This record gives sequence, structure tokens and C-alpha cells, in this order.
Amino acid sequence: MGALASVCVGVALTNTGAAGTTTLGASIATAAFVVTAFYQVWIGKKMKDFAVSSPQLLLNQAPISVLLLAFLAPFLDTLPDVSHIPNDTLIALLLSGVAAALLNLSQFLIIGRMSALTFNVASNVKTIIILSYGWISEGRLLTIKDSLGIVLALGGATLYSQLSQK
Repeated sequence: MGALASVCVGVALTNTGAAGTTTLGASIATAAFVVTAFYQVWIGKKMKDFAVSSPQLLLNQAPISVLLLAFLAPFLDTLPDVSHIPNDTLIALLLSGVAAALLNLSQFLIIGRMSALTFNVASNVKTIIILSYGWISEGRLLTIKDSLGIVLALGGATLYSQLSQK
């Protein structure tokens, strides 16, 4: 329990230092957290209910998601004029899409082999690594709060990993 508390406090310290927080932003983040938690637990339940492996569930879920997005996206999104977007931004968007696809795959694999909680810890570690890389690449000096958040989150994840292997 202490390991998970350390991860939660570390992520909270690091994320609040990364961007300003508003009531609307905090509400949206809380809603996203709750929906994500339910989705992760649902994945594990469906794997058990249908007695399928993570790749089998992903292969059955992905086409439905693509169809939903294919029909909804034209009504909810607008296509940008790509000629006005800098090449480095297009590359970043492409790499972000690849990372999202790999994260989706890893979500099914980790939950299938371990648990939704383990995936959540791994996801938070990923967030801390991304934020840390952003700060380093920008040449930004870390505050004590940022540094403490990183140490708590990564330390808690390491402890959780060691305890979950026993």
C-alpha cells in the first residue's frame, strides 16, 4: 500500500508542477482517471469471462474502435491544412500516434499477464519519464517539488514491482 501511495503522491507532485491547474482541468482529469480505471478493470474481466488472451481481445476490440472513430471523427473533428504545419510537428504527431498504438497494445498485454493495477503503475512511470525528458530537452531546472515527485513515483513503482513479484 505504501508503494502505491508513493507513486500517487509522486505523480501528483510532478503533474501539478508541469502545468497550471484549474477547476475545469482538475475535473476533466478526475473524470478521465475514473473512466480509464473502469476500462482497465473491464479489460481484465472480459479476458477472464471469454477465456481469451490479450491479443485475441485486442484483435476483436480494435476493429470496433476503428469503425466508431471512422463514423464519429468527420462530425467531431476538422482536418487541418497540413501545408501550414511544420515538419517537426508532423513528425512529433506521427511518433505520438505510434506511441499511442504501442501503449494500447501494451495495455492489453500487461493487464492480461498481470493486472490493471500493474498497468496503471507502469502508465504513471511512463508519464513521469515523458515529463522528465521534456524538462531535460527544454533545459528547464527541476524544482524541489518536481524532483521529489520523480523520486517518489519511480521509487514507489520500483518497490511495487519488487513486492508484486513475491
